[in-house]
Amino acid sequence: MEKIVKARISHDDLERIRNSANTCGLTVSEYIRRAALEKKVAPITDGQAVGELRHVAAMLKHLYPKSSNWTNAEKRKYWDGFEHLLAIAKSIEDRGR
Repeated sequence: MEKIVKARISHDDLERIRNSANTCGLTVSEYIRRAALEKKVAPITDGQAVGELRHVAAMLKHLYPKSSNWTNAEKRKYWDGFEHLLAIAKSIEDRGR
């Protein structure tokens, strides 16, 4: 059974909460619940960014020139870039938790 909780907050704080909730695609109530219970509260753009980074990494993986005359250092640099994109995506995901 759900209960209604009342709290006093300033007008400025309410506006900040509303803006943050909008950014995350949540209602004010859901945003406050998640924040208070230390659940994931991440802006929608974070999820989109993670998806795009993973997409670019997948494209890089499939574009790797298998029959090239690259040196081992060049190959390592290519794969380091791939791994770096995935690390950034994971970092963004972890920040939202």
